[in-house]
This record gives sequence, structure tokens and C-alpha cells, in this order.
Amino acid sequence: MARNTEFYKGRRKRRNTILVPTAIVLGVISLIVVLFYGMQKYAVITKEEVAVRLPFLTGEENPMGAGESETAALERVEASVVFDPPDYSGVETVVDGNIQPLRAIFVHAADINTQKLNEYAGRLQRGNALVLEMKPATGYLMWDSRAGAAVSFGLSGNPLPEDVKETLRRLHDEEGVYLVAQIHVCRDNLYASRSTTVALTNEYGAAYSDENGPWLDAYSLDVRRYTVELVRELYDMGFDEVVLASVCHPTLEEGVTLGYTREMSTTPGSVNAVCGFAVYIAQELADREGKLSIYVDSAPSLVRADTNTGQDARLFLKLFDRVYYNTDRYAYTFNMDDIRGSVTVGKPEDRFVPVVINYLPDHSTEVSWVLIDLEES
Repeated sequence: MARNTEFYKGRRKRRNTILVPTAIVLGVISLIVVLFYGMQKYAVITKEEVAVRLPFLTGEENPMGAGESETAALERVEASVVFDPPDYSGVETVVDGNIQPLRAIFVHAADINTQKLNEYAGRLQRGNALVLEMKPATGYLMWDSRAGAAVSFGLSGNPLPEDVKETLRRLHDEEGVYLVAQIHVCRDNLYASRSTTVALTNEYGAAYSDENGPWLDAYSLDVRRYTVELVRELYDMGFDEVVLASVCHPTLEEGVTLGYTREMSTTPGSVNAVCGFAVYIAQELADREGKLSIYVDSAPSLVRADTNTGQDARLFLKLFDRVYYNTDRYAYTFNMDDIRGSVTVGKPEDRFVPVVINYLPDHSTEVSWVLIDLEES
């Protein structure tokens, strides 16, 4: 018998088989979240482990300790970041100490002319060099410099006369005279008075000045770059060596505070300023072909870092070819004893240079020295 197809066969509803697993997964996730936040109060953190201690499993009423609340009260701690001052004791020696002794006559800036140069050179029976004051503490340069600060602030002098250039060339090339240029750094009246951004300041914000005049800040990057530019120019002019004078911090009276040109993470001070300056200059001039030297200005700085001047001969002898020091023929031997232990390469007699007035040190044919002529009263 044929199947009756006159009646429409209704569509069966499909069962949603995804709903049940989805509900289960969501329930499990919700349970995990609830347990995570609800169990945090039972977490115990020690140096050895992180664990969850449930009271109904351990028998404890309070895992944090009897009588304590579920949330431990933490003591308020004031935190701060402290930066240690730079330590220069680990600076490595970058000079080889292979240097000839220096026995020189000092030529004041006012005497840089053909007549005086010939006169001083003629007196070098026991000497081999001339030290020319190419930048006195006034800050006025004895040559026409193209350094940025010199051009911007009018610090350059007139070009060296042609006869002076020729005399220096002849003394150097034909007579074998070793030529040294001396420049003052932090004592610079002209630059400090013409630029408000490079000088040390007093408590009122004005340029700091003492009996030596205004002072440049050894922290200043402009002062450091200016020094590097001047040294390179002097090498290009034919000088065999450049010596930096007054790389130091002014000695302050009690209660006097200074303002510096840079914001720093460490407390500013004399040693950080001067020693940081020395490291910067030596690094920037690491490719130099000439010699580079520096003065120290106090007896304590011969054996340790002097917190007054900021100088440290132990560091300077690692970075510079020679260390110069103003002394006299009698104190020189004690100064040599002081600094001898700091000379790790080369001979102390070659690398330590006493700068004396009118009278040469004992054993002057065996040691380095610079002689300054002054009229005696």
C-alpha cells in the first residue's frame, strides 16, 4: 500500500549540544577566580617558599598567627635612591711613562717676543726646554684661537707675530729646544665675566670670586670642551707639550657655599669636579701626539685627594705625562718623597716637575724642573 504523503511532516527541533559544555567551562573558570581571590588571605610568603595554608587542613585558626588579623599590617618605609660618589681609585694608567726629563725656563705671557725668547734660550746651558704662558689667569689668549668659546666671547688674542713664529720654529727645529705651552683653566677672569653659564656662583647666584678673581666651574661641559679645543690648537702650532694650570677648586672659608653649572645625582664637591674634569680631558685627548701634563697646587694632593683643591696626584699620574708643582729648592726633596710611591710607570725624577723661583733644586742635572725668574725685593 502506498505511503500517504498528503500531510506535511513537521520539522524536528535540533538539540543544542554546545550549551552544556560551555556552561561547565564558565562555571569552572568562575570557581577558579573565586578561589584565587578568596584564598589569598591564606597565602604565606617566606624566604624559602610561597605556600597556601588552609586552617581546616592545618588545624590553625589563623595562618598569620594567633591574635592577628587576616591582613598583616605592614610598616611604612620611606625609600630613596642613593648614588655613591665616583670612585677614581680603579682608573687604569694610560701613560707609558717613557718620557725625557724636562729642564725649562718659564716665559711669562708678556715676554713672548723674539728678544726674550732668544735671551731665555741662550741661558739653557743646563736646560732643554721653554715653557710659554700661552693663557694666563686673565683668560686672554696669546694667539688667535678658533675655539668656539673664544670666538663667541671674544677671548682670542692677536695672531702671533711672524717673527715670533719664526723664532719658535728655529729654536725647535734647529736648536732642539723642547717647547711647552701652559694654559690656565679654572682661573679665567675673562671667560667667567663674559659668560653666565660657566662660572661658579655664590649663594646669591652671582659669579663667585676671591682674591684670585672669578672661577670657572670644572663640572661645566663648555669649560671642558673649550680646554680640549685649546690643547689641540697648541699641538697644531708645534708645541711638544701642553701643561694645564689651575685645574682646581677654590679653597672656601667656613660657611661659604657654591653653586655649580650642572644638576647631578651625587652631591657636588671639589674632588668630584676636578678629578672628573681630569678624566674627561685625558679621554678626549687620548689620540694626542704631544705630551699632556697638569699642575697640583697643594702638598696634601701629592699623597691623597685634597678636599680643598679637589686635586689628586695619584690619579693625575695615571692620566697625564707629568705633574708640575710650585715649590722651592729646599722643599723639593720632601715633595719628591711624598709623590714617589704614586709613580707606577717611568721615573719620578722625570715625571714630577718642581717649579721653582730663581734658584734651581739640588741635583738639577738629574731631575726635571722649571725655573721662574722674579726680581727679589
